Amino acid sequence: MKKLSALLLILSGLILFNGCSNDVDINASYELITVVYGLLDPNEDTTYLKINKAFLGEGNALIMAQIPDSSEFIEKVDVRIWPEDNPDNIYHFDTITITNKDPGIFYNPYQVIYYCAFKPEPNKKYKLRILYEQNEVTSECTTIADFKTSDISKPGFAKAIGFDYDLINPVRWNKKANGPRYDVTIRFHYKEIWEGSSDTVYRFIDWHKDTRKATSSPEVESLYNGSNFFNALNIYVPYEDASQEGKVMHRYTGMTDFIVEAGGTTLNTYMEVNEPSSSIIQERPEYTNIENGIGVFSSRSRAIKTKKLNDETKARVQELYWLKFEY
Repeated sequence: MKKLSALLLILSGLILFNGCSNDVDINASYELITVVYGLLDPNEDTTYLKINKAFLGEGNALIMAQIPDSSEFIEKVDVRIWPEDNPDNIYHFDTITITNKDPGIFYNPYQVIYYCAFKPEPNKKYKLRILYEQNEVTSECTTIADFKTSDISKPGFAKAIGFDYDLINPVRWNKKANGPRYDVTIRFHYKEIWEGSSDTVYRFIDWHKDTRKATSSPEVESLYNGSNFFNALNIYVPYEDASQEGKVMHRYTGMTDFIVEAGGTTLNTYMEVNEPSSSIIQERPEYTNIENGIGVFSSRSRAIKTKKLNDETKARVQELYWLKFEY
């Protein structure tokens, strides 16, 4: 479901970027514009696509966006993907209705998503075709080269890792073909024991986030400060509700994930176009790689390296006694 949430979030951003005005020209001739968003991920067994239509009508566009028929195809459209080097190997997509779309500009909580039990291969070009009545929409993208745990060189081979105040360390990984953009997250897992309950509550915090772009170097890195880890513990571990925090008897440290997510070439271009500009010229060109439509069809991949905390770091965490960590 995280992947579906990302599809809906970026689709919303795309529509907003193209403009959402309350002033609608009701005399304009109707033109069907298909909106497509999809990412091919070689790590995923199922591929999802968000396919909608741009709408035109009389009245407030924000109100219309809350009506499913305004932007959703009434009938299922023909959606297929195939590898360029094997056009007979066609993957057909079906529809599924999700029920937990977060509130926002567009209708919720139900939305239709196209899906297929299709796992793309790394470093391969795929073709997309969407057919609705006489309207044909096409695109293509090349998936990111094989991205795996061993591509993350820092942290290294040690089973446990430590964080120290004001000590700066890198997350470092190999640059991948067709992957010019990388998001880095360091995620700390822990568990809680509550008063009067035998159940264990599992939680995590993401205490380092960064975006890096590939350069001519064969490796890419993101630097993090150990003090940010301890600051994040103080800010995000305790519950805001004091009565809820009072029910926590003990906490225990868990594993730390070093997550590196690679974004494809087209996705990187789309995000660069939408990045904040320091120029006095704020108008941006519309970007899409969808033929006879708008949107983005690109790829992504993910590598994760997981480490334990070393004994020294556990001891420093215990020093924050008000957080109730036993180890």
